[in-house]
Amino acid sequence: MRRDFDPEDYALVAKLRANPPNPWKWEIYCAGKRLPIEQSATYFESRGAAQQAGKKALSELLAKLSY
Repeated sequence: MRRDFDPEDYALVAKLRANPPNPWKWEIYCAGKRLPIEQSATYFESRGAAQQAGKKALSELLAKLSY
């Protein structure tokens, strides 16, 4: 694991970004950064669906950054 890497610095957020029927997006933020470092390319029907997909994306990102 890299010394400068702390998984606690990364957070997943589901945000309402469009009009129904698919208004939700997930976004991943890193501490100290104002803009998301990654976000979904597609929109989701529910907050739960966006969070579920975002958790997978966050897990993949953290695995990639930890090496």
